Amino acid sequence: MNSHRTFYSCLLAVSLISGCSLFSGEKPPTERAKEFYQRGVAFEKQGQPAQAAAVYGKASQLDPANANYLLHQGLALKAAGDVGQAIMVLSKAAQMLPENVEPEWQIGLIFAERQKFPNAIEHFEKARRIDNNDPKILKKLVELYIGVKRFQDAERALRKLRQLNPDDVDIITLQADVLLRQGREREALKKLQEAASAAPDNFNVHITLGKHMMKSGQFEAAAKEFEVALGIDSDNPKAMVYLGNAYLKLGRTDEAKAQFSKALKLKADDVEASVGLGRVFLAKQDFDKALDAVDNAITQNPTFADAHVAMGEIFSRQGQDKEAIRSFKRAAEIDPTDPKPRIRMANLYRAKHLLADAIAELEMALIYAPNSSQVKRLLAALYVENNDNLSTAMEYVKEQLASEGLDLEMLKVEAKIFLLQKQFDKAKNVTMDALAISPEDEDLLVLQAKIIDARRTSKKHGGSNARKRRKKAGPIIIRPDDY
Repeated sequence: MNSHRTFYSCLLAVSLISGCSLFSGEKPPTERAKEFYQRGVAFEKQGQPAQAAAVYGKASQLDPANANYLLHQGLALKAAGDVGQAIMVLSKAAQMLPENVEPEWQIGLIFAERQKFPNAIEHFEKARRIDNNDPKILKKLVELYIGVKRFQDAERALRKLRQLNPDDVDIITLQADVLLRQGREREALKKLQEAASAAPDNFNVHITLGKHMMKSGQFEAAAKEFEVALGIDSDNPKAMVYLGNAYLKLGRTDEAKAQFSKALKLKADDVEASVGLGRVFLAKQDFDKALDAVDNAITQNPTFADAHVAMGEIFSRQGQDKEAIRSFKRAAEIDPTDPKPRIRMANLYRAKHLLADAIAELEMALIYAPNSSQVKRLLAALYVENNDNLSTAMEYVKEQLASEGLDLEMLKVEAKIFLLQKQFDKAKNVTMDALAISPEDEDLLVLQAKIIDARRTSKKHGGSNARKRRKKAGPIIIRPDDY
């Protein structure tokens, strides 16, 4: 009887509680959370991400077990520009959704946009561990690996991409970009030509082809590729920066300025565009504006190495060599794999006849960038000027001639090496080959005269020594008449 009473008492209590809840008109927290979520969706459709983030946050408070509310809150915070809070919320969502790539992917995108590439790679790699067959994640990782010069990791990710989709033109283009960064220009060009024939309207193919042309010094051809890319995607700031740099190399400074300015209108914090604009002002010898533009880039991103290189170039043009070297050194510290700042330092030291310092910088550059043809070319020339390491210099020259064919500058260096080694016939033959390419080249004509003089001098001294040696070597004959 008592047990029945207890049961009925509990039933009455539950009924009273339920009745109170019904009479009060309050919905369960999960239902209210759904309503807040719907409000958030409505705010997003209206283009109000901050308001959406606030109501998604309320939904998450009411139903903390639903990680999707956190995910949507994080995305809305990202869209509203509150990236710090977005990363915190998305990190919580990632912990609650261990099999969902989206939170890690979105965190990676935030870091990539802020050019914090090691952090971006960390989160994209986490996303890849969740889904190793997502081409989107693999492509992004390849792009970032290339950017930080982790070429082996890039090639591994590319192998996986090729397994997933062997005919994807973007994958072929990425592969060419890796080869290009490694100094394997011929292989890169072959891949790019393959991609261009498969997809002539592919934006990335033309961008990568343009980059290849820039690296090989074909600036006119590069500009055409970037122009085609902009014809495909006219609002792409990266293509504008590439085209601006090509115009700058061609001396078309006004057109370069127009491209960099357009890029900055679309993306005000584009440090590459700011640096490009600084170089335009430098070309026009407007040093104050050049310094302002480059300083703005360094303020926005102090670890952007090329901004420090540009700053060094500005100082150098003004004759402030100490400040220039300081800027180049800072650039080399930020990105030791980029040979450009050390090449700039080497040229400064060379101009001051400090050949040992110039050579030391280039040898260090070669440790980090062993395939850099620019470094090897300059180092070979400096070894010759210093009359040192001639065998290594010849090795670099042969390597460049094998890849580039009849290269006038390398032929000059080769002739000088033979001259220093007193191999006059070989020096003469190489000089004649070079003169066939450029018969009016003053340096070659002077070099030809030096070879003729050196050969004549050598014969004169060599003949005299030979006669003296023959006298000493002959037998001493004593005649009676000598007494």
